[in-house]
Amino acid sequence: MLPAQRDAVIRNLLQQHQIISVQDICTHCACSPITARRDLARLDEQGLLERTHGGATLRAPAAKPTGIIASTGILEARAALIDRSDALIVTPARTMTTDLLASRARRARIPIIAESIHYQGAVTTVAIDDYAAGRDLGRWVGDYVPAHISGEVKVLDVTASLPNTTARSRGFADGLRDTLGSGFVLTRIDGQGVRERARAVVADILAISAAINVIFGINDDSALGALDAYRDAGLDERQLVLVSCGLEGKPTRDLLAARGSYRAGVAMFPEIVGRACVEAAACAYHGCPLPERLVTPHAVVTADVLEQYYLRDERTGTWSMDKMALQRLLTSGFGLPLLEDCHGRAQPLRLGVVQVFTSHDWYQNVRRAMQEHCQAQGIRLEVIDASQDMDQEIDRLNRAIGSAAAGFVVAGDTIILDSGKATDYLAEALRGREGLTVITNSLRVLAELADERGIRLIACGGVMRGNSRSLIGHAAEEAFREIRANKAFMTGTGFSLEFGLSDTSTSEQGVKQAMISAAREVVLLADHTAMGVESLVKVAPSTAVHRLITDAGISPHDRAALTQRGIEVIIAEENGKEVIGK
Repeated sequence: MLPAQRDAVIRNLLQQHQIISVQDICTHCACSPITARRDLARLDEQGLLERTHGGATLRAPAAKPTGIIASTGILEARAALIDRSDALIVTPARTMTTDLLASRARRARIPIIAESIHYQGAVTTVAIDDYAAGRDLGRWVGDYVPAHISGEVKVLDVTASLPNTTARSRGFADGLRDTLGSGFVLTRIDGQGVRERARAVVADILAISAAINVIFGINDDSALGALDAYRDAGLDERQLVLVSCGLEGKPTRDLLAARGSYRAGVAMFPEIVGRACVEAAACAYHGCPLPERLVTPHAVVTADVLEQYYLRDERTGTWSMDKMALQRLLTSGFGLPLLEDCHGRAQPLRLGVVQVFTSHDWYQNVRRAMQEHCQAQGIRLEVIDASQDMDQEIDRLNRAIGSAAAGFVVAGDTIILDSGKATDYLAEALRGREGLTVITNSLRVLAELADERGIRLIACGGVMRGNSRSLIGHAAEEAFREIRANKAFMTGTGFSLEFGLSDTSTSEQGVKQAMISAAREVVLLADHTAMGVESLVKVAPSTAVHRLITDAGISPHDRAALTQRGIEVIIAEENGKEVIGK
């Protein structure tokens, strides 16, 4: 049983009984006590339950902050938010909830305000100038490093694939060129803006080159994850210049004040962005003209000037924005003063907000600023957390892709299954089949098919990689070099015509290449978020892939380009049907 399936069983048991034991989970999920305890720890961290000695109970509902109504429920119930709102504010990331609410808002002629990234149909986007912020920080680093780093400047950019974060990365690189010319080496990797993901991919880079001496994070989590990896590797932080865009919460402000490896950050002032979102929503409610992009201020902040912007409470250790700095920035030459025109008019009664990544300091502070400004204006703020939508949506797409892939497996086939979500679901769809030989390095696939009498199951051997629950190393690679299979079903974190199939893990590169060499036909299982992405390690050129099974989110341009190169593109539909393009 996959983790997502176990999660559903655990939560269902809690809804029925309010309290469960580890043994209950083992019985219902057919798993070990160790697995059950890990599941409980993970769900507790996500705030979905509360661990007890030997089990868990339902978590008591959190107190509702004044001015905010916490909304939960299925999509249809969430959609009713539009019926109660005079304007809608959406934060980045396309989710089922965001799309549904935005669609209903457009039909009801309710204005939409986008935060950070433009959203189709939004009246305006409230955001910093991401390129300028990255470039300002790049110039600062270029001026700083010659006096503090000896030898070659080796830069690692821990980026993400969203439009605003890629703009920061482009700006940072240009800022370095403005000051250092060609006197640096830059490597760019996708940490997805998430601390644990950044930690994993930076660890892979440091295993190849420990000489990295400048790290740029496109947000605070990227920088913090990179610092975790740097410390895990036992490297000397005195030789590191760490910077990021964000400076959005206590962790980076504490690091900056400590004058360690974190040398500077672009303050993006969530306190101002949250307030500007509310005021822009009020303007849009009145029908006042707004620019396409409402630019909010940013500033490069070092330890020497930190307290010009943020003050620390020595008793609690918390940081708050200096009121004089706030007022100065609100009246600066950005796009904010134009919002003053609406202050004499009647305010909207209620604003709806769809947020993601609510555990991030940025979104917590943006939300807090919205709440405080709404309270001052007598406006109700109703917030929906769509954070889980993204994981659920990607999981749903991978299930559809895995199910579609099973349609290309016929009796008598010898197939190779790579490790990954889509191949997990492919293995699940193969249950009950007869006359198949499955060779895999995935422990999850092995567990899924272990009891299938009609399937000959072969494990490749090797060393287990904990993150992916896969077998890697020389023994695994040699095992695939000794066999020949009809088809190899592969996964990866990136696929583009130019770079080919790529992955973030250097340790899995060799075994993936051996799998591809062992198969007469290579089938790539990848959802649309991997299209056009070039991850850290090249696994194989695009010409090695014969067939791609993906979802309807792939762009028409990408689909046409792949088809023209002779790659068969399969669109996996959630109802099980397939649309095939050649």
